[in-house]
Amino acid sequence: MQYTTRHNTDISTDIQSTRWFWKLQLVSWVGILLVTFLSLTLWHSPTEWPKFEPENTIFQCTVAYILSLFLRPIFDIAWDSELAVRTVIYLLAVAVISGIWTLVRMEAYIRLSGEHSIWSEFGGWYYASLFVFLFWSALYCGVKYHILLQDEHQKMLEVAAVNEREQLRRLQAEAIASEAQLKMLRYQLNPHFLFNTLNSINALICLQHADDAREMVVRLSDFLRLSLKESPMQKIVLEREIEAVLLYLEIEKTRFVDRLSVYLAIDEEVRDAMVPSMLLQPLVENSVKYAIAPNEQGGTIEIRARRFGTRLLLEVNDTGSTVDTPEQLDGQTTSTGVGLKNVRERLSNLYPQDFLIKQYQKDNCGMLVQIDIPLEIFIHPIDQAQREVL
Repeated sequence: MQYTTRHNTDISTDIQSTRWFWKLQLVSWVGILLVTFLSLTLWHSPTEWPKFEPENTIFQCTVAYILSLFLRPIFDIAWDSELAVRTVIYLLAVAVISGIWTLVRMEAYIRLSGEHSIWSEFGGWYYASLFVFLFWSALYCGVKYHILLQDEHQKMLEVAAVNEREQLRRLQAEAIASEAQLKMLRYQLNPHFLFNTLNSINALICLQHADDAREMVVRLSDFLRLSLKESPMQKIVLEREIEAVLLYLEIEKTRFVDRLSVYLAIDEEVRDAMVPSMLLQPLVENSVKYAIAPNEQGGTIEIRARRFGTRLLLEVNDTGSTVDTPEQLDGQTTSTGVGLKNVRERLSNLYPQDFLIKQYQKDNCGMLVQIDIPLEIFIHPIDQAQREVL
């Protein structure tokens, strides 16, 4: 799209430049014709109409008009050269064209008047020719500069329009982010999760496991505080994101005891990678809800992170459930898709056209979710300062 716009702008500029050139040719040489006729012909013959001067003047201007056509490509070719080189080329071209025009003018005058003694006046004739073509050159360069200034002004307006669209896009992204945050809080703090957690706390209290109940309350409080604190548009290091997920899983482990196992495979080189906050939690929650909870034997949730070139690959994998849950009977083999949809919307806002998220149903039961995003390594301010010193 950008190339098409620039290409169309260049074509428009070329058309405008061509139109201006022919307007310049018409106005300048008609003006020179009139000035020459009035200043030279009528001035020297005020009482009678000269016999051959009008034809001679028209002929000279016609030749000059044709010669000026050869100046244009020379000027355009040398236009992008350095100022000193361009000036030398322009002056040489004008000098040569002026000399040719002087010879044609003098020869035409000799043939019309029969005077052969005017060659001694070559300098005066050449000076007049040089003045005319220097005037034409100045006019041509002035018009060309004017067109370029208009083109630059148009480009500045286009850049301003692009910036305005980007600003509007950022405002829209912030609005979508706010909506995404509300969605995130709605499914993260859903009544089902809170009910089960509070029910587990109540059971611990009834069993007089005060320490366990107190610890679970603290974990729930920490998780709720983290959920409310983190913005969906904010990026945090992967290690902190894993800690938030583990905090959530510790709460769930209180409910499922030994039925829930967690396996982590996080490469060291990506622990400081930047990821959207609360990115993995909804995926892990889906695994807990649709793979661990319905299964009497429980299961395992695997979280993997590794580097692939300049990309960060994240995986959430569960062992699935062999129980026919209502969701499975309705044809939804894993989840309602709310969490995955929320994650996809957030990634679309943070990495426009530069992310990939896939969901696979494994052959041996279970679900695998893969996320591919750009790898952004967090650099600590102290390390950054040391690099700048070096």
